Amino acid sequence: MNKYVVILLLLCLSLSLSAAAAQRYKALNFENPGTRRVLKTEAGNHFYYRSLPEKSLHLDATGITKLELRSFSTKELKKPELIIIVAGKRTAYPLVFKQKIGAYFVYESLTISIPEKTSQLQVLCYERSMYTRAYNVLPPKPVKPVKLKNLVLKAHAGAMTVNHNGSSSDYYSLLPAQPLKFSLNNGRDAFIYVRPRLLDRSTPKLGVFVNGDLIETVEFNLKRTTKYHVQGINNLGISRKISLPKNNSSSEVELRALSEHLFLAKPVLIKK
Repeated sequence: MNKYVVILLLLCLSLSLSAAAAQRYKALNFENPGTRRVLKTEAGNHFYYRSLPEKSLHLDATGITKLELRSFSTKELKKPELIIIVAGKRTAYPLVFKQKIGAYFVYESLTISIPEKTSQLQVLCYERSMYTRAYNVLPPKPVKPVKLKNLVLKAHAGAMTVNHNGSSSDYYSLLPAQPLKFSLNNGRDAFIYVRPRLLDRSTPKLGVFVNGDLIETVEFNLKRTTKYHVQGINNLGISRKISLPKNNSSSEVELRALSEHLFLAKPVLIKK
């Protein structure tokens, strides 16, 4: 496989996986916020809220399936926790100390799954030193699959230009030590034009492999063309059109020289 193709595919895969793994958050506003304080971090400066005395913080939970709460305290607490109230049911969640930023004791984020059809929830904390910020954890954006090119060249012995009546066409060479390899993707079908370079009276032979299986051995006659020319190559033979099996999805095609000849090949996609 051509190393540049490998690098490109790995890069596309890496970007796709990174995009799939990236989590998105949307900050939520409490309906009855009390005192607020700013927490300054590398990610930015954000307001955190404390409830009103002897009150809980109310959140509109419509459409929320996962909630993330980020909290800090202005003093060190022995057993910090938040109490979430959904439909009258109270659940206490202990908080784990993460780091100290300035004078604030910052805790690990708390992620909670919200039952379906929940319209409102409450966040309660008896510690008056605790401040909280809420986020709706959004599902990752769907990642569009990377579409491969219909025909991807993977190996050859060099590109050459075949000239004919003032026009030109690109072919790819192959030798006994260097086959021509390409993949057909997206269910596309193709055929191949192949020309041998004639050296003596020996018969040029070519093997056609699809997905590792030999599907055809092609023998060429010794007739020379006078209409087609390649700079630096004499005695160019008559071309053969090689049909490939129907491609349902993706196929790996390989042409191998079975005789000591140079061959020129041109894969052509069949129009749908």
